Amino acid sequence: MLTKATSARAHHTSTTLMDKEENLHPMEALLPTPPPSPLTVPQHLTSSDEARVAEERLLAAKREGNLKSVMSEFSSIKRQGYILSEQAYAIMLESHACLRREGSPLTQMLHVYEEMIKSNSLYATGNTLSILIRALCKRDIEVQKTVAMLRRQSDRAGNDQHHHNDITSLQLEGNADKALGLFNTAIQNECVNELQVDVFNQLLRVFSHHGDKESALRIYHQMTVNTMPKTSITFAALVNLFGRSGDIESARHYFTEFITMENSSPCCHVYSALVDAYLKCGLVEEALHVVRHDMPAAQVKVTTIPYNAIIRHYCAQGDMDLAKQLVATMTVQPDSSSYGPILSAYCQTNTFEKATGIYNQLIKTDLSKAYGNLANYALLCLKNDRSDKALEVVEDMRMAGLEPDAVLSERVVIYFANKEQVPEAIGALKQVIEAMSSRSLQKALTRLIQAATQIVDCVMRTNDSRFAPIFTVVRTIVSASSTSSFTSIPVSLARPLTYSYRHHPQERNCVSSPRDFHILYEAALVLTEDDFPFAEFVLDLVSTMRTSDNGLALCQDVVLRVLSRLQAAGNTQEASEWKAAFDPQSLSMALCPNSTTSQEQKQQEDVQKSTADALSKDVVRAVVRGETSNAVSILRDQIVSVGLVPSPEPIRDAIALTGKQGHLDDAQIMYTLSIQAFQEHLESQRAQRAVYMATNSILIGYAQQGNMVQAKQYYDQIKKMGQYPDGNAYASLLLGTAQSASTTDEATDALIIYDEAKRHHVKPTTFFYNVVISKLAKARKLEPALRLFDEMQRLFKLTPNAITYGAVISACVRAGSEAHAVRLFDEMLQLQRQEPRIGPFNNMIQFYVRQQPNRERALGYFQEMRRRQISPSAHTYKLLMEAYCMMAPYDMDKAHALLKEMQDKDNIRPQPTHYATLIYAYGTSQNNVEAAQKVFNQISMVKNNNNKRRNNGEEEVVYQAMLDTLIQNNRLDQAEKVYEQMCRQINKSSSPYIENLLLRGYGQKGMMNKAEALFERMSDDKAGPAGVVVREPSTYEAMVRAYIDNSMVGKAKSILDRMVRRQFPEKVVASVASLIFD
Repeated sequence: MLTKATSARAHHTSTTLMDKEENLHPMEALLPTPPPSPLTVPQHLTSSDEARVAEERLLAAKREGNLKSVMSEFSSIKRQGYILSEQAYAIMLESHACLRREGSPLTQMLHVYEEMIKSNSLYATGNTLSILIRALCKRDIEVQKTVAMLRRQSDRAGNDQHHHNDITSLQLEGNADKALGLFNTAIQNECVNELQVDVFNQLLRVFSHHGDKESALRIYHQMTVNTMPKTSITFAALVNLFGRSGDIESARHYFTEFITMENSSPCCHVYSALVDAYLKCGLVEEALHVVRHDMPAAQVKVTTIPYNAIIRHYCAQGDMDLAKQLVATMTVQPDSSSYGPILSAYCQTNTFEKATGIYNQLIKTDLSKAYGNLANYALLCLKNDRSDKALEVVEDMRMAGLEPDAVLSERVVIYFANKEQVPEAIGALKQVIEAMSSRSLQKALTRLIQAATQIVDCVMRTNDSRFAPIFTVVRTIVSASSTSSFTSIPVSLARPLTYSYRHHPQERNCVSSPRDFHILYEAALVLTEDDFPFAEFVLDLVSTMRTSDNGLALCQDVVLRVLSRLQAAGNTQEASEWKAAFDPQSLSMALCPNSTTSQEQKQQEDVQKSTADALSKDVVRAVVRGETSNAVSILRDQIVSVGLVPSPEPIRDAIALTGKQGHLDDAQIMYTLSIQAFQEHLESQRAQRAVYMATNSILIGYAQQGNMVQAKQYYDQIKKMGQYPDGNAYASLLLGTAQSASTTDEATDALIIYDEAKRHHVKPTTFFYNVVISKLAKARKLEPALRLFDEMQRLFKLTPNAITYGAVISACVRAGSEAHAVRLFDEMLQLQRQEPRIGPFNNMIQFYVRQQPNRERALGYFQEMRRRQISPSAHTYKLLMEAYCMMAPYDMDKAHALLKEMQDKDNIRPQPTHYATLIYAYGTSQNNVEAAQKVFNQISMVKNNNNKRRNNGEEEVVYQAMLDTLIQNNRLDQAEKVYEQMCRQINKSSSPYIENLLLRGYGQKGMMNKAEALFERMSDDKAGPAGVVVREPSTYEAMVRAYIDNSMVGKAKSILDRMVRRQFPEKVVASVASLIFD
């Protein structure tokens, strides 16, 4: 199918490269297939149909992208008595290889293989063995990287035994030996020739890393006898292998064999391997000669990789000055791996000033892979009493998206504690915790508690056991825990916390919120010593709570646990007082420090709640009227300021609607006010729920306005609560993501967000499904769109609305499925739950105008619109004009007459797109340039009567139509003049389709200098300044076609490489690649 760059009819087909995508297979439900009725004998996969069904079931589960789903389906098939085919096992093995969590061992995958081998009827083919060997090689590389990382961490931690145990466990996996065993099996089964060349190369790479010459040469010998093609990866591995073993002559031999090999092209990583080999053999000058002379002479692109290898060698020998000299003379920009080894060497030699100079250079580079060097420097700073600089490093880590590990975090905090600098130690504790994700915090919690304990011990020794700093430390540690309860407070913190609370009553004002009191109760519950006055302590807390702003707000779990402890200790009187304090029916102790009775208080609370509910609804009504400032005033002045608590549900709706209207500042004020009220006045569980609802709503507002930075912050807040956004929020995130400058594949984004919501059991909404189906429809992914349309009704009992039907019908129309489109359209009309919208009618008319031209059917849907009194849109009239002027026999008079009819009957003013339709009809369908020019001049005259320069670019479609007409009719010189006229008279949008037409024209005329200049004037930055044309996939296709038409294949490939870097969908890129390689 032609794109906008190449099709004369592209103006009305809205074609993009997404047309070339194949439809996806529908993803099956996550639940495994239930077993059939009991069988008298086992089912054997003796027929091709039965085998195919079992394999398709596994493939469908695999497409879900969830390994547990595949394993569940696999077990279900076995329970039904099937004897699995070799292909079924291969699907299972491939699923493990593709879907396993990175960093996890291959134990389950190997069990599947062992099960297959135990079957008497099956043996491993080359394909099955390839899957296993690839996975084992990949896992071996993972293990080697992890072991190297753990060893570095162990060095920083001081030979930590935990790291040593982890390293031993990883090395015992023996992945390389298992891969070699499977390779030997391939030899024994005489299917080694079925292994693909990448399998041989991966094996060579692994055994090169291990320095196992015997195994590597055995693999290389099999490549030779089976006439496997040898690639640059093959020779790079061999050169590395012999370099590691000190055999430089053999390394040179294989390097020479590569560069003299027929059809070999210069390759950086083979030269880099030779550099490594020279360095392993101590031949530094030879390594430098390769980088400085051999690679430039062979026109090999020099990267930082060989330079960094030499830098590492210098640093290992203690020659940091030579390393710095080499960095200064590099012909490419140094990266973090250039400065990292030098910094690490200075850290090892405790050379602080020089290390600082290198660090200042390092932080100007990409730090994503420089964590170890940053951590080493931070520890060096502490060693040299530059704690301020160490904290700067932690902040630099955070800014680069890195997190301080447990060891570094503990060392930074303990440094200040050992110096008896308590405020600084607390500040450092907070800083490292803020820099860590929840997952990292869980791993580091033990060390953080040890650091916190040292701070507390310091306070007990030097600050007269003051309560305030101790409580700040404990509260900070509790906030770092991702658990919902505080039972994990260790005794080492609980004991000094309760002691200081009892002995420093003047500092108790730092305890204010219910959460603060929870911490103190939990600390008391941890202590079981006989000398701890538990009953006295908890009742003292009750007295303090009464005078607080929140009164006796305590979760039921703590109330019951304290009561049980008192009763178990025989504290009968204290247990009665405790129970009375938290029993609303009791009159023995008032809940709040006032003289009203419980009944009177309840009545007062009911009045306050009713008032708050009514005012909260007033807030929503004001927002609905568009009076968001008034809504803020009601919330602030009449609810929050007078001590009332807004009702969570109405405020939730008010925040979301305010954000959707674009009043984000007002939405933010509402959010801040309501969160403050919820946290101050509601008990813990209700407050958490209310805060979640408000946060979910503000997320929706920011996402729907395309502010994904703020939306992501609130998304992270929700996750920190242990929750996930609701269905509407996920849909809003998808809408916001579509507006992002980095988005190139909305359908894939839609399925990713859909899968995340499903994975976390988020209850979907109709709005959620509408958004996802719309994105799939836009990408012409019919089968998943139909599956979700069915799923929303069948699994979640959601009723499709007019928008849902419009989206799924659009998917059918775009995919060219007439049967589905007609069926769903008729279904929509029959349901009659609500009047259909204009969209589905336009979709059906468009289908019979553009995809399956049938004027009678198209007009039939228009007449049905009229019968139902649905007003047509400007787009409807555009489609009707196409029905008359783009379908033979042409009726241009009727097409022109529609310009007047739309004004007279429906009060629709003709738009540029309607005139563009006429221009296309005359110019590209009928090749009547003069008639097309006449229409173009007509709209130009109307436009010129307005002296203002247009800002919205609506006339672009007219210029695009005229340019397409001129280019198709071999009038490129006129087309250039029209293009120049357009640039003078309108503010053009960033859309590249007009430029695509010129690229096509220049390519047809062989004017490649002009084509290249036009292509380079465009940009890949969707967030760039206004007026800059942004390249789309169709732009790359147009340029590639131009080069191919002029036999410039090399330049076409360079354009394809640039397209690949844009990360467009694979099928989109593949369609362009086919122009070059087919």
